[in-house]
Amino acid sequence: MRLPNHGEGVPDAPAGFTTRTACVIHGAAPDRVAQIGSSDRITLRPNKHGTLVTGRPGDLVIDYAAELDGPVFDIMYSAQTGWFSVTVYRGLDQTTRWDNRPGTNPGYPRADDILGATTPITILDVLDVPASAIGYAEA
Repeated sequence: MRLPNHGEGVPDAPAGFTTRTACVIHGAAPDRVAQIGSSDRITLRPNKHGTLVTGRPGDLVIDYAAELDGPVFDIMYSAQTGWFSVTVYRGLDQTTRWDNRPGTNPGYPRADDILGATTPITILDVLDVPASAIGYAEA
């Protein structure tokens, strides 16, 4: 089964659609995450949940979700469109997505909140991700 990742399956995505991404892996230290996969395009550091991955993890997110207990929170943001989403992987068979565009198809079953947070800035806060990690700024 091929799962959508960064920018794939995004409804109404304009040409040249790009996102900035970060990933939080709950319950896994950076050294454990690095054992699953790393690259020169990402940085791994501890955060209050486990590990924060910044940069361009690409398909490594799927590898992390497949190999680690998680959950894995895959955060995507486009400053061009204002689109913000968090895909939550609990393994590869229990995936949901919080999306700031209500009424659209988020590509996965919709999550109403992320750890109780319901706005991009509060989601980043609850996941212990600096807004600057994805270039997020509220309009």
